[in-house]
Amino acid sequence: IPVCSPALLASGPPLNEPRDLFRHTLAHIDWSRQGVTWPNWSMWMHAAGVDDFDDSRTLVFGSSTDATQAALDGNAVALADFAMVANDLSQGRLVRPFELGIKVAPEFAYFLVYPEAVKDDARVAAFREWLIEEAAKTPT
Repeated sequence: IPVCSPALLASGPPLNEPRDLFRHTLAHIDWSRQGVTWPNWSMWMHAAGVDDFDDSRTLVFGSSTDATQAALDGNAVALADFAMVANDLSQGRLVRPFELGIKVAPEFAYFLVYPEAVKDDARVAAFREWLIEEAAKTPT
């Protein structure tokens, strides 16, 4: 999802439609796994119906923490994983200028892994159910 600081949203060029992002510095991470790329601004723009996006002005980071920090500092609009910025959003440190998000490929999914020997343990089952309930509360 796109995120930025409230100050950037208030004082920078307006963000009323996706094309308005052309007037902002954009940040994302460069990460791939098994030949699949983590979502980037080109992918997001395509999903938003913008096909003439030039990514030559984007800041590309090796970690999501750095991309998020650029947004927190008011230096960029970052493309972030909702789970990684949910706290910053709820605390008002970041805002979502657009609701559109794009799904992360299954290769980047989180998995709950535990030994076969404890699969029937009530504590494991309770934790698994709690985790599923919490995940269901999180917007995608």
